[in-house]
Amino acid sequence: MNQELRDIITRLETRVRQLIMQQEKLVEEQDRLRKQLGEKDDEILNLQIQNEELKQQYSRLKMAKYIDMADNDVKDMRGRIRTMVRDIDRCISMLKVTQ
Repeated sequence: MNQELRDIITRLETRVRQLIMQQEKLVEEQDRLRKQLGEKDDEILNLQIQNEELKQQYSRLKMAKYIDMADNDVKDMRGRIRTMVRDIDRCISMLKVTQ
């Protein structure tokens, strides 16, 4: 009985050591995963900030494009008005000549 009890205790000690080693590995893995999670959270935060900055830049570019288009439209309109004024002046000149 004594030997049997010693064998049981020995197996129990062995199993306990195995469980302790396994628990230590799991704690290390948990620490690694927590660190990795923290890094990913930081990365997500940085990407969100970058996303907001890019949205603002895009908005500014759209506004600049609209302003540029408006400037081009104004230039086109001025050109058309000049052409129309020249045509009107020609018509007036022709009318004066025929009178």
